[in-house]
Amino acid sequence: MAPNEGQSRVPRASIPFNPVFGWSVGNWMEQFFDGMKEGKILASRCPACGRVYLPPRMICERCFAKAEEWVELPETGTVETFTEAHVKLAPNGTFEDIDGPEIIAMVKHDGADTCIAARLEGGGVSVGMRVKAVLDPSAENVLDLLAGYRAAE
Repeated sequence: MAPNEGQSRVPRASIPFNPVFGWSVGNWMEQFFDGMKEGKILASRCPACGRVYLPPRMICERCFAKAEEWVELPETGTVETFTEAHVKLAPNGTFEDIDGPEIIAMVKHDGADTCIAARLEGGGVSVGMRVKAVLDPSAENVLDLLAGYRAAE
């Protein structure tokens, strides 16, 4: 039998879907966001292997110990990789074009073993670039407390 002979096509339908979410950061991440409201970058450290997680994690991915220790990290870090975004998520859940590209960087904070993703202000980005966190303690949405990064001075 030749390829696709005797195979039926599956009909497809498009169904509008616009879910409404009630989102909570939970008890664990509440301490992380409370720290940013105070101008602090808090990470979790594994007591067994010493790995430092930013964003914080409850369980160490390496040794599975509970990472209950909190450590304050400096606002500085290094760009490990980056990409350009040409769209953003609209309030209705669809994508919309933006005026110009935004740089989204994976930043490894000094003292951390993992990276955190955020917008990078300005241009001229490169891997290895030193950056500083821009915190907005007055942000209404906890996800906006880390406004992004800018080149370190």
